[in-house]
Amino acid sequence: MSTLTIAPSTSTRPTHAPGFTDLLRSEWTKFKTLRSTWWSLGAMLFLSLGMSILLTSLFTAHYATLGPEDKASFGNDTIGLILQPGAQLGELALTVLGVLLISSEFSTGMIKATVLAAPRRTPVLAAKAAVLAGVVLVLSEVIAWACFLVGSAIVHKHASVTLSTPGTLRAVLGFGGVMAMTALIALATGTLLRHTAAAVSVALGVNLVVPILLELVPGSVGRHLSYAMPQRAGQLIMDRTESVNTPYSQWTGFGIVALWTVVLLALAFWSIKKRDV
Repeated sequence: MSTLTIAPSTSTRPTHAPGFTDLLRSEWTKFKTLRSTWWSLGAMLFLSLGMSILLTSLFTAHYATLGPEDKASFGNDTIGLILQPGAQLGELALTVLGVLLISSEFSTGMIKATVLAAPRRTPVLAAKAAVLAGVVLVLSEVIAWACFLVGSAIVHKHASVTLSTPGTLRAVLGFGGVMAMTALIALATGTLLRHTAAAVSVALGVNLVVPILLELVPGSVGRHLSYAMPQRAGQLIMDRTESVNTPYSQWTGFGIVALWTVVLLALAFWSIKKRDV
């Protein structure tokens, strides 16, 4: 009589934890397959480039009707006129993108599968932040250079804007840095609140509503607080010269946005490590 031999069962448990390169590849796959990614990036491109061209064209077309102060402002800070309006609207789209990139995982429950695959949660968030910042930085710089080239061609009859003009290169490069940090701030907010509507509302409120309310504070304190908010502080890097109406210099404003980014990301890393999913 022959005996039946039963082979020992094999485990399906992974032989090794995913490395950071694996996590980057995974997050890139998630990023490019989400429809919200392309809608948000498309909206950013349309708003940033479209608004820059539109307002620059309007100022140029009505240049003869501008008052002396407006004409002086037009000539002294032309690069700011070209870049800042597009940046302000483009940041709205990036806020939605950054929040959705993490909040969608919490709302669909996908975050549980992500944590099972990578129990150390902080590298997952780091990979997500790296992918988001990298894509936004590259696209933002493409938009900034396009705005600069098209805008300088539109205004050339009334103002000269070249790379040799003091502050121009800083403004163009700073555009991408501010946009990337805006997306990271939104990602951190989404990680902390874990709810799309709440996170988008808070992020937009901090950028759009809070600065206006802070200006109601009497004296220079209110103005300092208002320009300490991320969006207003970030706009300063795109000014060619320091204005008497702004309490901070260009690089100080850039540093304020960087501080917001670092602090909120630190809180987000702490949150995703300590809280249950």
